[in-house]
Amino acid sequence: MIDAAELKRLDQLIHQLGPSGSGSGSASDEDIAREIEQILAELFSDGGSSSSGMPSMPSRPAMPSSAGRASPASYRSTASTAGVPAGDGSGQSASASTPEAKKTAQYFMTNLQRDFGLTRNQAAGIVANLWHESGGMNPGINQGGAIGAPNSNLQSGYGIAQWTGSRKQDYLDYCSANHLDPSSEQANYGFLKHELQTSQSGAIDAIRNTQSAQDATVVFCNTFERPGDPQMSSRLADLQYVLTA
Repeated sequence: MIDAAELKRLDQLIHQLGPSGSGSGSASDEDIAREIEQILAELFSDGGSSSSGMPSMPSRPAMPSSAGRASPASYRSTASTAGVPAGDGSGQSASASTPEAKKTAQYFMTNLQRDFGLTRNQAAGIVANLWHESGGMNPGINQGGAIGAPNSNLQSGYGIAQWTGSRKQDYLDYCSANHLDPSSEQANYGFLKHELQTSQSGAIDAIRNTQSAQDATVVFCNTFERPGDPQMSSRLADLQYVLTA
């Protein structure tokens, strides 16, 4: 469980970045962002697993051939991927808010609130991360910006959460089992929901302990995405697009 005192300190630092969440780009803002990331690194480091509630997981075995995969009605991930990051933290090129992006953001927020009983702020924190990862709510985006079908490189992120590695393979298997287009909103939300109900359920538990949208953004980044470089100022700036969706 996330420590309440740490969340309070994070909330104070986040609000010092200014109303847009991205600050003015000054040295002071950069110092605040670094302090936020330092606190998060301590909270979610391997040595701090008792605070995050997310234990290290063994490596994932090879996926079975397509002939041995589960049917759509009984799909389950073949191994836990709780310890595998969704993306590398680089996100996509900055994207201005568009009507289509806001519509997709609203679709995800509405479904997250309904399916997990989240507040608007909690759902917004999740979607802010998805906005950052996908360059503005692009469900069919490959890492690097190409839109369309997923490429064959598992180490190259794909989709609204930029699933990478074994989690990307799980996503592709999920789409195949359920006869879904990997670039569709339906497939992206369906797999996000599946992960949050199974291998990534700890992320939802952590989100439910947050109050502000800013705290939810920080917590989801570090319990679900787990990037090497959080780029937290960018995620918090994207939160403002989500809150006006």
